[in-house]
Amino acid sequence: MYNSDFFVRFTRIFDYIHVMVLIFPLVFLISPVNLISQRTLIVFLANLFLTAFGYIYNDLEDAEDDYHDLEKRGRNPVASGEVTRGQSYAFNFLLLAVGLSLLLLISVQVFLTGLALAVVGFLYSWRRLRLKSMPVLDLVSHVFFLGALQFLITYLSFRPLDWFVVPFLMVIIPSSMINEMLHEISDFEVDSLTGVNNTIQSLGRSDVDRLLAILVLISVVGASIIIFSLPLGNGVFNLLLSLLAGFAVIYKLSSRVSNLNY
Repeated sequence: MYNSDFFVRFTRIFDYIHVMVLIFPLVFLISPVNLISQRTLIVFLANLFLTAFGYIYNDLEDAEDDYHDLEKRGRNPVASGEVTRGQSYAFNFLLLAVGLSLLLLISVQVFLTGLALAVVGFLYSWRRLRLKSMPVLDLVSHVFFLGALQFLITYLSFRPLDWFVVPFLMVIIPSSMINEMLHEISDFEVDSLTGVNNTIQSLGRSDVDRLLAILVLISVVGASIIIFSLPLGNGVFNLLLSLLAGFAVIYKLSSRVSNLNY
């Protein structure tokens, strides 16, 4: 019988809902007058449905591999047999259709950006190509799927492209790459056994640590630019806020890395 635990495992909502809720502060930064609006709700739901499509499709394509790992089988309803492949395909199509239809209500440009998001999410997991098994492309596709394209969908829904996207992308791209690298580190042993050849499998420990440090630095610089762009009228306060954000990111990253073995 389906319950809340099944819903969480099937949709994997806790893997990305924390990213989705950032849409609201993003709208506040780029178009404050539209924060409480129908358009904001449409953008949030469309991003949520399209991201859920990518994650659920990933579990569908990974079901065969996950079946051989007891922990992953318990997390993946398709691998455990709680959901058939046909049911998963049908739900994926529903999420994709609803998400894209919502974006079409805003503009063709935003719809096409959402379509690009869906295509990347599909190719990331599709077994015949499986971008997540290709060094470098695994990180690039993850950045586009869970980060850059979601941001652009939101940004283009409220204002045209301008230079203000740059500091946001300086935060979003490194953060998404870091998240994927940590995920690959945690799955290092299983990926080795199943033949997944991703970036972490190809790099040495020192190279990974160096790349993580560079990505953190870029994201801190981007966050600082955004904070200094806010009309708070107090340079000292903005500086302190930037430093606090930087220390928080570095502390969280170092604590996560220290708990991983690879």
